[in-house]
Amino acid sequence: MAIVQAPPDPIHTTTLAEIQPGRYVCREIHAAGQDAVRLKRLGVCQGRMIELVGRGDPMILKIGASRVGLSRQLAKVVLVDPASVSPLNPESAPVSAPAPAV
Repeated sequence: MAIVQAPPDPIHTTTLAEIQPGRYVCREIHAAGQDAVRLKRLGVCQGRMIELVGRGDPMILKIGASRVGLSRQLAKVVLVDPASVSPLNPESAPVSAPAPAV
């Protein structure tokens, strides 16, 4: 198995294995070989919206219109941000009101 542990990141260290149910955006993936290919085929890639539905092992994720199971061991190499604050997800940016017409 080619799982590569995520290096320590002083700014952000939340992995997919540590989160609570909710919506997140994939920030980075620290996997190599077949594990990287497997994640990509499941739809887990940088910038993708991921919803954690179930925290078991395997974890149940909603990616697009699909639900997939992902082992906790593989989830440890996926860094995520909450969807509401991610710079990778333009949909999460606050919407400002249009300026009044003059």
